[in-house]
Amino acid sequence: MKFRAKLQMKMETADQPGAIMLNFVPVETGVPQLNLTVSPMDADALTVGRVYAFTAVEDQDSDAA
Repeated sequence: MKFRAKLQMKMETADQPGAIMLNFVPVETGVPQLNLTVSPMDADALTVGRVYAFTAVEDQDSDAA
């Protein structure tokens, strides 16, 4: 699965200090919005309004089957 999404919103809340909430909206139809909470260091590299590509990749270190 691959899709592209625009970073619509990047915000910090009083309820979760030190965590940045990101809201991505899909570029293609049929893809749901993506909401992530990340560290400020991870969020710094992202720019609101830019489009980012996402790819689902299996975690080779995962024990889940």
